Amino acid sequence: MFHMRNTRNRMMSSNLLAGMGFVALLYGASPALAAVAPTLGAAKTFAVLGASTVTNTGSGVLTGDLGVSPGLAITGFPPGTVTGTTHAGDAVALQAQSDVTTAYNALAGQACNTVLTGQDLGGMTLMPGVYCFSSSAQLTGTLTLNAQGSASAVFVFQIGSTLTTASNSVVQVINTGGGSDCNVFWQVGSSATLGTSTTLAGSILALTSITLTTGANVSGQALARTGAVTLDTNAVSVCTALCPLITVNPATLPTGVPPNVPYNVTISATGGTAPYTFAVPPSSLPPGLTLTSSGSSSALLSGTPTTTGTSIFTIIATDANGCTGFRAYTITINPCPPLTILPATLPNAGVGSLYSQTIVGSGGTAPYTFIMFSSTLPAGLTLTSAGVLAGTPTTTGTTTFTIRGTDANGCFAELSYTILVNLLPCPPITVSPATLPSPALGIPYSQTISASGGTGSYIYTVTAGSLPPGLGLSPLTSTPTVVLSGTPTTSGNFSFTITATDGNGCVGVLGYTVTIAVASTGIPTLSGWGLMTLMVLIGVASIYRLRRI
Repeated sequence: MFHMRNTRNRMMSSNLLAGMGFVALLYGASPALAAVAPTLGAAKTFAVLGASTVTNTGSGVLTGDLGVSPGLAITGFPPGTVTGTTHAGDAVALQAQSDVTTAYNALAGQACNTVLTGQDLGGMTLMPGVYCFSSSAQLTGTLTLNAQGSASAVFVFQIGSTLTTASNSVVQVINTGGGSDCNVFWQVGSSATLGTSTTLAGSILALTSITLTTGANVSGQALARTGAVTLDTNAVSVCTALCPLITVNPATLPTGVPPNVPYNVTISATGGTAPYTFAVPPSSLPPGLTLTSSGSSSALLSGTPTTTGTSIFTIIATDANGCTGFRAYTITINPCPPLTILPATLPNAGVGSLYSQTIVGSGGTAPYTFIMFSSTLPAGLTLTSAGVLAGTPTTTGTTTFTIRGTDANGCFAELSYTILVNLLPCPPITVSPATLPSPALGIPYSQTISASGGTGSYIYTVTAGSLPPGLGLSPLTSTPTVVLSGTPTTSGNFSFTITATDGNGCVGVLGYTVTIAVASTGIPTLSGWGLMTLMVLIGVASIYRLRRI
């Protein structure tokens, strides 16, 4: 009987344990509470809401409302653009601030799932939940938030003090299941600062201030409870539906270009659903440039810049679903350097006498091209794009005209010339010396060339061949003589023609040939007789010394 009772007791114990196990399996330990999106109330339509001030620099775009309360100051719009309504210290902004405080406290009161204090968010992939930092939070690089296919997934970041992102950092939401990347909330215990060109998904609710540096973009909201919001060429968009990360390319635009030179760059977008439309805030592009659509996924930034200076602007790409991508750009239009056209004056010419002068440019970037900018040349003369003014004048008289020289960057200078064509026959003009001493490689060289027989001073030019590398004529203006000088850098034979043009346009021409050779080492040598004499003297001296020993 005892045995039967003991057996029955063991069976009852076993059944009790099994029942408890079933209950434990059915009502096991509760999982961590899921993150909850707070109610934003009147603040839900605000892209930016500050407490003391909102200041903007550059051509930022706010898609949504803009407000400040209890402060009144909002500056920088324009050039910034607001698609919604601006509320400066009114009842709407006041209620929005009250609702931000409620939402902030709701976020701060949620139970923490994972502590990330001391860890950089860059490179992480996180699931929905509440993540907390007891002090500051840092993002360097890309943070990926995986919604795991849930449209209701929520991510909450509780940050004890500051939130800071490095330049070009990204927060992106993936696998949303049709949800919204605005279900990301950053509850910041003091201030938030987004580095240049950061792209952040979610809404920032900061106790004090929020600073978006140049080109930082937010797909969500920037809401500051007690401090200022500072903007610099940013795009902040209150999102209503899930949007993928849309990238606007290229990353940078050609800059440092001169004015008055055609500019042409293709802007494209990827990551969304084509076709895209592209927009830029008005009056933010460099004067002379426009942005026009050039296909389903690109636009053309083109035109001719007319004004020097630096322009900072944001190009916005919107895909077929209304999702947007942003990129901040900087273009600097540099002023042209001072250009000079030479020679400063041209010699006069004679009817029926061959005339040839070369116009050159300096101070810019070669090559230069030359055109007649005003009036006409004396009859019989023409100007080539290379700057050669040549021909045989056919009519007497005085002609004034202007030549424009343009360098490779489109910078230009203009110079007015006056040429007198007269009937005086040209006298013979002699160029001297008849020959030139040949220079030595790497040795400084200087030789004066002169002309005689003409009227007044002369302009000396090389009209055929080329000077040896390293040598040049100076001065290039009208002068009695010219100096061929410099240090030859290349050996070989060089032939060139020097033309001297006097004040009446009459010319003298002389061709030269010089040979550039390696300079002599200067080590003396002895002839055969000299060597024999030296040997005899050495022998006599040796005999004399031996006899004295």
